[in-house]
Amino acid sequence: MDAATVGATIRALRQEQNLTQKELAQRLHVTDKAVSKWERGLNFPDLTLLEPLAQALGTTVPRLLGLEQENTREAVTALSNLAAQEQEQTRREIRNRNWFNIVCCVVLWIAEIRASFIMSNHGLYGLPQMLTVGMSGFIGTMIGNNLYAIRKSRSLRPRE
Repeated sequence: MDAATVGATIRALRQEQNLTQKELAQRLHVTDKAVSKWERGLNFPDLTLLEPLAQALGTTVPRLLGLEQENTREAVTALSNLAAQEQEQTRREIRNRNWFNIVCCVVLWIAEIRASFIMSNHGLYGLPQMLTVGMSGFIGTMIGNNLYAIRKSRSLRPRE
């Protein structure tokens, strides 16, 4: 079972039903870009969408995935592999989001330090500087939480 084969099946079944990608996407509450990616074999539909997708296309999940001739063990293995791929993709997206958050926090921290210097050069002391120092704790916590999430996602990766 590969994404290109599943995508070709989705395209053929959609065209049999005389549906556009946009109409199918609306039935499944996804974007038409997602349907396009499935049909081009760039990725698989989300596991939670397999049953609604099969129903919308008037077929079964095994036929949709090209598993109708395979035995049960092969079907379970194929679905397990699909779940593992989806889990790895989700883990990668979360890790990328965490790195983006860290970069944003560092930029915010640098801007905060610069603002503190500007305030002190203009004779503003007290509350403005206390607020910027207080924000440092918040930013440090955000960076720490994101680094922890990245480290945790690496330790949860399945061993081969």
